[in-house]
Amino acid sequence: MQPVPPRNTPMFFFGTLMDGDVLAAVLGRPVTPDGMEPARLRGWRRVGIAGRTYPMLAPHATGTVDGLLVHGLDEGDRARLDHYEGPEYRVGLLTVRRGDGSEVAAETYLCRPEIMAGRDEWRLETWRLRHKRAALARIRALMAGWRG
Repeated sequence: MQPVPPRNTPMFFFGTLMDGDVLAAVLGRPVTPDGMEPARLRGWRRVGIAGRTYPMLAPHATGTVDGLLVHGLDEGDRARLDHYEGPEYRVGLLTVRRGDGSEVAAETYLCRPEIMAGRDEWRLETWRLRHKRAALARIRALMAGWRG
C-alpha cells in the first residue's frame, strides 16, 4: 500500500489537463500561472490509450515525460479531477524533477492495469488540433453535471 501523501502534495499532469482550457473546465476555475510549473517524469513514456484520444503513462526504462506540476489543489479540486478522470485511472505517487533540478513527490493519474496502451506516443499539440474542440464540449457537459 502506498503511503498517504500530505495534503499539499502537488499533482503532475501529463495529458489533456496540461491544456489550460481543459483544466479550467474541470476545476470550474482557471489556475493562475504561479500555481503551475513545468516538470519531468523519468522512467515512463506517454502513449495513447488503445481506442481513445487521450493518454496514459507506461513504464519505460529510458523514457521521459514532460508535464505540468500544479500546486494548491484542495479536496474539492481533487474530487472534480477524480470525476473527470473516471474509473480508468487511479491516483499514484511518483517523483518528478522540477525545472530547477530538484525532485518532488507528486500525485498523478495512472491507468488501472487492465487498460491497454496504444503503440504511439501521445502529443498534446496533435490532440489540440484534432480533438480538443469536441473533447472540451464533452468535458464541459460532464462537469456541468458535477454535484460534488
